[in-house]
Amino acid sequence: MSGRIARLKKEYGIQIRRRTFPFRSDTPEDGISLAACFSDDPLVIQERMRNLKETAAKLGLPFGSPKMIYNSRSAQELGLWAESKNKGDAFLQALYKAYFVVGKNIAKIPVLADIAASVGLPGENVREVLDAGVFKENVDRDWAKADEMNILVLPTFVMNRDRLVGAQPYHKLQRLVEKNGAVIKRA
Repeated sequence: MSGRIARLKKEYGIQIRRRTFPFRSDTPEDGISLAACFSDDPLVIQERMRNLKETAAKLGLPFGSPKMIYNSRSAQELGLWAESKNKGDAFLQALYKAYFVVGKNIAKIPVLADIAASVGLPGENVREVLDAGVFKENVDRDWAKADEMNILVLPTFVMNRDRLVGAQPYHKLQRLVEKNGAVIKRA
């Protein structure tokens, strides 16, 4: 869990439920270029990358320069597997670094196996977990819920009927949870 979310969880004693999101679910395993995904205009892509880099910097996160978009469906299922093994946060952080910092293709089984192994999960079980489809229905439900709620941007924070879209500073997340009745726990 990111520093801001972990802090909210600790300070307010609230439960956090991550949901997966169908970003470009039609993306082939070998990916598509950012140009094909967002625009043929290099200035549009440069602006989006600049915004992502600035946001990452504000959040204290490393950020490379991804050139491709990869299908994240398998990574999402594995994220739920990792969560079931109490390795969810570590897996998502390693996944973030693999894609956003190094630019690895997170649709490829060997890449996902390496990521799993890097956080103490048996990388040799990755294909087995995916083939068994243990977490497929969970991801399907999350995707249906995202569609139902018209969630189009990641991250989107939802509490009751209120939502906060995009990576946000702590004080805005704090305002969202307080508006919905959460109070800071006293020591």
